[in-house]
Amino acid sequence: FAANPVVRTVQRALQGGPSAGKSKATSCQKERALDLSRKLVELARRRGSDKAAAANIAHALARSFKSEFSTFQAQDVVQLATALQKLRQKNVMLLDAMASHVLRGIVAYPLYALCNIPNCFARLGYLHRQLMDAVASHVSERADKLTPVDIASLVFAYAELAHHPRSNLLEACAEQLQNCYLEVGGPNCAIILNSYSRLSECNPTVFYSLSRSVVHTPPESFEVHHISLIMNAYAKCAVRKSQTMNVLGDFLTERVHELSPQNVSNIVHAFSRLSCYNVQLFQNLVTRVASEDLKAYKLYELGVLCHNLAKLKSGGPTVYNAMFGELATRPPEAWEPKAVAQVLDALRRSTFRHEALLAILFHRFFGNLPKAVHPLTQASWCLIELDALDRAKDLKQELPDDEPEQGFPEARYAMRRVFELLEGLDQAAPFTPTQRCHVQQLIRAY
Repeated sequence: FAANPVVRTVQRALQGGPSAGKSKATSCQKERALDLSRKLVELARRRGSDKAAAANIAHALARSFKSEFSTFQAQDVVQLATALQKLRQKNVMLLDAMASHVLRGIVAYPLYALCNIPNCFARLGYLHRQLMDAVASHVSERADKLTPVDIASLVFAYAELAHHPRSNLLEACAEQLQNCYLEVGGPNCAIILNSYSRLSECNPTVFYSLSRSVVHTPPESFEVHHISLIMNAYAKCAVRKSQTMNVLGDFLTERVHELSPQNVSNIVHAFSRLSCYNVQLFQNLVTRVASEDLKAYKLYELGVLCHNLAKLKSGGPTVYNAMFGELATRPPEAWEPKAVAQVLDALRRSTFRHEALLAILFHRFFGNLPKAVHPLTQASWCLIELDALDRAKDLKQELPDDEPEQGFPEARYAMRRVFELLEGLDQAAPFTPTQRCHVQQLIRAY
């Protein structure tokens, strides 16, 4: 009786043997997938989480997620996306599986979930085009139910991934903002405006609605970098609202010490771009720049700062000597053509000469002529206006045989190189009317 194979099979089944365990094993696997997801969520809540452990859990979950779709609800996927973002776990297989879950059941997902999940994907730097397009299409038809937080989360995702939604999502969000602008608040106002400007979506409805939001928002609800972002958005979209800019400037007047170097540079650039000025704010900014250690500024930040202060005719010898002196200490190889042109223009506009800096910029410009029309014409024109071409003798150029020796052959040959390069650029791609005007102005000045 015991040797009967049928009996042995029954015994194994009763004892939990292989032939009886299939349903039990499947149940365990389903529990394992949700357990792994919950482990990641719990891990994300702890400070100083073990990234290696998180990566291992995410990898294990990625292998079983697709086969266990039915065990995950929308809330589970939102929590998992948030955990992955906090833990900086960009597991492409898992993210693709989550995107598939959303695409299959998008009608069952609440709107807040369809805003949060793309936001988490964006913060991980992962673009899933099908998901982003499907979410845009679905949400745009229900935009009247979006909260300001939902809008901020969603438009940030598209801006961060530089993915312009194909549907009318941005227009629908703009219309909804007209109805809820008083509920937006400082941080979300900054995120929304910055996102629209990054997408080159300079929608006047958005800027009009959120200008009213700015006026009605208590100053203390803004962090200083939020104000910097809002100003930068206005400047990038060339939205000239001097009243709003001055209100924002007043918010910053007593908080200049909280600004980062990048914030300072962005704020001055925004006021310059929009031809606005806040007297008290700029007095405090100039005082700060003149007295602080400028080594904290990156070269391009300091270049933008001094260029736009000069354009606004703000500041005196103390602040310009501090900025130009610091710029003169930066290594020559760190200078990009755009920065060279900006600082030369600052020298021209400020009327405060700094011979050491001028020598560095002259050699950097002619040692590596830019291949773009604007920095080429702007920098060479500034050198002419600064009467600096006599420095060409220090370039130690090998003059061609057809260059006459009378006069200033070194300066003449240096500018000849500029004009020959411009001629080649025009042949490769004909100048626009604006570029042609700049070239003609250069020729007249020379």
